[in-house]
Amino acid sequence: MTQFVRWVPKQHADRSIELGLLSHNKSAKWIFDLDQEYRPGAGVTRNAYLIAYDMDDTATRNILDREHINFEDDAFEGEGKHPMKIIVKHNEVGAYGLGVMRQGITNMHVTARYATKAEVARALRCRESLVSNAYRPGRTWP
Repeated sequence: MTQFVRWVPKQHADRSIELGLLSHNKSAKWIFDLDQEYRPGAGVTRNAYLIAYDMDDTATRNILDREHINFEDDAFEGEGKHPMKIIVKHNEVGAYGLGVMRQGITNMHVTARYATKAEVARALRCRESLVSNAYRPGRTWP
């Protein structure tokens, strides 16, 4: 099982879990791999919860191995013009933008949930003891 994550503003977090990988605004949905280099900036993590996406092998292949287009490529025409592609960036290794059509295909093989405290610590690149309860949705952590 592979895992990707995404920071979601607190007011949209419950809905984001319900939708799984489906974007609420019909645009590319950006996720990242905790085992890779990329991390969003502090502005993205502020007032947000980390959503974890647990993926089976089919979803993993759909994201890692199929139909990538590089953001810097001359053929790239914007996120909306590549609904079946996975958008990647050389300078953001581990971040993946799922085109709107690719989201639906992949979502059938994904379970979305709130991240654990240990996962939040990995995303923030800090010790678990330093993770603030501000990142805890409800009473999901002990």
